[in-house]
Amino acid sequence: MSLKTEVYMHQVPKVSVITVVYNGIAHLEQTIRSVINQTYENIEYIIIDGGSTDGTVELLEKYDEYIDYWVSEKDSGIYDAMNKGISKATGEIVGLINADDWYEKDAVANVVENFINSNSDVVHGSMRIIKESGDSFVKKVETDLSTFSKGMLLNHPTVFVKRTLYERYGYFNTNYKIVADWELMLRWWLQGISFVGVNATLANFRMGGASSAHLKKSLEEKHCVREENALIQVIDWYYLYDRVKSLLPASLLLEISLQRQKRV
Repeated sequence: MSLKTEVYMHQVPKVSVITVVYNGIAHLEQTIRSVINQTYENIEYIIIDGGSTDGTVELLEKYDEYIDYWVSEKDSGIYDAMNKGISKATGEIVGLINADDWYEKDAVANVVENFINSNSDVVHGSMRIIKESGDSFVKKVETDLSTFSKGMLLNHPTVFVKRTLYERYGYFNTNYKIVADWELMLRWWLQGISFVGVNATLANFRMGGASSAHLKKSLEEKHCVREENALIQVIDWYYLYDRVKSLLPASLLLEISLQRQKRV
């Protein structure tokens, strides 16, 4: 008896998987195939394309029979596209996997098993990071979220949530262009939502380069999030710490971050 049959013979919740893409033809097919070839079968697949002109639409047409809903139209950025996808989701559980990334074949089965066993609101896991050089390593799942106000602790491509969370607490805040994923998870965490970490590699993430402008924008947005959530008493020490770090070259900061993650 397969894991899927053994664990879910009486409980087979629908899982909505959402992919957002814009001119991502280079890796989109791998993403699609990682979803449609999951060992777990009750998956609703949604793809939101931002009006690509690189052959993405033709690829979506090729896989049309495997995709429950897709659209190609202009949007206001990645988080706006994610919100569009979430609004179309009908599954009890929702996951997001971007067009540069892909799932391990048992990822969804593993996630559903943990939802059933833990009755948690959010399930997340470890993630393999692939550097531009081709080197890779696994960033282990973070189970201690006590410093969540510092920054994103979860591996977002591995995160699956109960759809009711979006209905109850809202979607991604599109005022944030870089840290809206952390802002949303932090918002839930501050509301006492339960998170369960899975000690298994669920997804693979292709890492691009980092720019100093991107890092500066990120820390400014994180500061605003902490202000909005009344997480600053007198001084935002996390912001000051990030400002000092931002004096270093972006490439060096990225390498330090990767080396720290390797040691986890």
